[in-house]
Amino acid sequence: MNNALPLKVSAAIILAMIVAAIWALAVVPVDAQVAVHFNLQGEPDRFAAPLLAFSIMPAAALFTSLVLALAPRFAHAEASLGRSGNAYATFWIGIMCVLLVAHIVIIASAAGVALSIPRGLTALLGLFLLITGNVSSLIKPNRILGVRTPGTYGSDRVWAKTHRVFGWASVLLGLGLIALALANAAPAVLASATIGGIVLIGAGSVAYSYWAWRQDKTNA
Repeated sequence: MNNALPLKVSAAIILAMIVAAIWALAVVPVDAQVAVHFNLQGEPDRFAAPLLAFSIMPAAALFTSLVLALAPRFAHAEASLGRSGNAYATFWIGIMCVLLVAHIVIIASAAGVALSIPRGLTALLGLFLLITGNVSSLIKPNRILGVRTPGTYGSDRVWAKTHRVFGWASVLLGLGLIALALANAAPAVLASATIGGIVLIGAGSVAYSYWAWRQDKTNA
């Protein structure tokens, strides 16, 4: 599998995060308490010193890039992921973009910029689901990415069916979350829709894979 593009994008994102962190350290007072976590209402509930606060996301991005770059090799999944086209790269880059936005949120909050955290993060997650859902049908059987159940592992046909359903469900949830964010829904509604939707997609995809596997066996 060719990691060149996601590695280049990751390097650019990490560099941008470091530059932003350096700027923030020059602007925010050394003794300030920077919000690094927000509750469901978007209110800060965890704080850290500036150096630690502005290092969390760049460190997470570096760690994530290393894991995603090395995971196929350690899992002996390079050949199978290589058949998945751009799906793995899309998920990889999508995760890095989410970390970049989280870094920007921490810095903007520390700089006193008014933010609607629940709406922004809900819309961001919706966009992530929309993009990754569109490439889910491109994922081929592998040991790392996708809905991995005995049913999907046991049949390429079941794998393909399950990932089409998973992809469409992700796209619909993504559109729904973006719509709720644009409609300025209450934070509790945004949180319920996000958590409930993700749980439903996960459980539904596993259940569908089992059903499709049973159907596949019956029709064999």
